[in-house]
Formats: sequence, structure tokens, C-alpha cells
Amino acid sequence: MHWICVTRRIIDFIMDDTRNLEEKLAYYQKENEELKLRVEELSDFFENASMPLHWVDAQGIIIWANQAELDALGYSKQEYIGFPIGNFHADQHVIEDILNRLVNNETLYDYTARLKCKDGSIKHVLINSNVMRKDGKFMHTRCFTRDITGKVQEEQRKNDFVTMVSHELKTPLTVINSYVQILINKAKKDADNSSGQLLTRIEAQTKKMIAMVQDFLTPARIEGGKIELRKEAFVLDTLINETAQYAKLLTSKHSINLIADESISVEADRDKIGQILINLLTNAIKYSPKGGAITIGYEKHDEKVRVFVSDQGIGIDKSHHKRLFERFFRVNNELKEVSGFGIGLYLVSEILRLHGSRINLQSEANVGSTFYFDLETLN
Repeated sequence: MHWICVTRRIIDFIMDDTRNLEEKLAYYQKENEELKLRVEELSDFFENASMPLHWVDAQGIIIWANQAELDALGYSKQEYIGFPIGNFHADQHVIEDILNRLVNNETLYDYTARLKCKDGSIKHVLINSNVMRKDGKFMHTRCFTRDITGKVQEEQRKNDFVTMVSHELKTPLTVINSYVQILINKAKKDADNSSGQLLTRIEAQTKKMIAMVQDFLTPARIEGGKIELRKEAFVLDTLINETAQYAKLLTSKHSINLIADESISVEADRDKIGQILINLLTNAIKYSPKGGAITIGYEKHDEKVRVFVSDQGIGIDKSHHKRLFERFFRVNNELKEVSGFGIGLYLVSEILRLHGSRINLQSEANVGSTFYFDLETLN
């Protein structure tokens, strides 16, 4: 009897254990099915997402791309996956910069690039990307691309229109200005002061309109790749002194101060650097309606020279700093009478970009502003 009871207990124990194992097995099977479903859904999400996606390994080889990426560029998997990503970029320096940034663990946001399609056309895209790492090792990039070709083409059409209109306006304005100068000279000979004063005002406004037209033309030329720098060695303090003297003619309410401790030579496009300085000084005057000191100068900064223009004007709120150098962007403030189209600082930014430099800003509302940029020195 004793052995029978023991045997039954063992059988009951085994049966209970078996039931527990069956329940656990059923649970894990269910979990596995749900996990498999999630993996399938996630895989389907990436494979069939409407946004083009791809992965690139540490050697710059494409190791995966979804269907949207293939469809956007017109390649099959066999023609795309397994090949260097550089094969599909129109600008090699761009993809080199992208890969270098990613290797250095940067995250890219809306990085502009041009991709080559199978049919030979070019797509303009914005790239957002970062790197997946395991134990610090570069596994692959996670790259999303967004097609902005239509937007770029529309912007180009606008630029072409602005350029055409500007060209059409520039010629008659130049002719008008020439006639006005003839009439001014005649008024001087005839000692007709009244007519001379009126004609001088007409001449000033005509020159202002010509300058505005030129402001429209230059950014369009820059964006069309039609601007070439004419770099030359020149003495920076001479140019800054010339610009400061010009600025003094524009205002009677401001003192234009010059800071130039030592003579420094740089290699750059002298005319365009002068254009930048005039633009910054003009802005400083416009946005300092109560007058005050405006300072233009430079200082040695490591192996470079830092050029700056400071004012004591209304300043710029920090919330506007990032957009300030966008084309046509203007800060809404109480100075409604200040004219402009939001082109000047954009032009400054683009000219400096061509020089391998950039415009920087320190400013606070109601305190004043300092704009500055760096140039390579020859000293």
C-alpha cells in the first residue's frame, strides 16, 4: 500500500509538472507568435514605408534599402544594395562630408544633397541620419531621405523671375541716373540751386533703387553658381578705414569708431568683403534710430583675423537668431519705417560661405548687436 501511495504521488507530481510545462510552453508560444507578428509588422513598416530609407556600413557600402528608396531613384536591389553610397551622389565632397560627420558620431538634420537617378536625372533631397553602434562599434547608418526637388525647382523659377525683372529694371534706372547727373551738372553751371537740390534728391533715390536691384541680382547669381570670387592679397585695415569713412557720410546721429591695432593682410575678394562691411554698417545705422556709437574693427584670433561691426541699437531677440540669415526673413519690430527685403544678411552669409567662413551674431533685444566673421591672414 505504501508503495502504491508513493507511486501515485510521483505520478501526480509528474502530471502537475507536465501541466505547468504545457502552460508555460503555450504562454511562450503565444509570446513568440506575438513577437514574430511585431517583427513582421516592423519589417513591413520599414520595407514599405513611404519615406526612402537605407543603411550604410562603416566602409560606405549600402547594406539595406527599402522599396521607397529604390523606387525614388529607379534602381533594383541588385543595382543598389552592395554598392558604395558615393556612386549615387552627384557631389562627391558632399557624401564624403556626410560619412565623415557620421563616423564622428554626429547626427544630421535636413542635410542637403543631390542624388543620381538611374535615368540620369538628379534629385534634391534632405538627409536625416545617425549611426547604430554596438559596444562602440560602427554597425550601420540609419538614413532617411526626403525629396525636395519640386521645391528646389520652384525656388529656381522664382530666382529666374527675380533675375529677369531685376535685369529689366537695372538698365532704365542706370540711364535715368545718367540723365539726372547731366541735369545736376547743368543746374550747377546755371547756378540753379533749387533745381540742383531736387535733382540731387532724385539722384539719391535712383541710386538707392539701383542698389536694391543689385541686391536682388546678387543672391540669384550666387545660387545659380554664377558668382566667382576674385581673391587677392590686400591690407585689411585700409579697406575697413575706407568703409568707415563711407559710413560717416550716411549718418549725422552716429559716431563711427574704428579699431585696427596693427596692419593685417588677408587674401579674399576685396570688393565683396567691402560689400559685406557696408551692408553690416548700413544695418547698424538703420537699427540704431536713436544714434550712438557704431564700431568697426578687427582683432587677431588664433591664426585668423576676426572682423566685427557693433552697434548700440534695438538688438535682436535670441528667438530670431537662427533665421536671421535666411533669404527674405525680416524681424518684426517697432521700426516699421525701416525699408528692406531681408536680402542683405542673407547676401553676407552667402559671400562668406564662398570664402569658407560664416557670419556670427551676438545680440540682445534693446542692448545692441555685434556681427563678426573670420578670415585667414597672410601675416
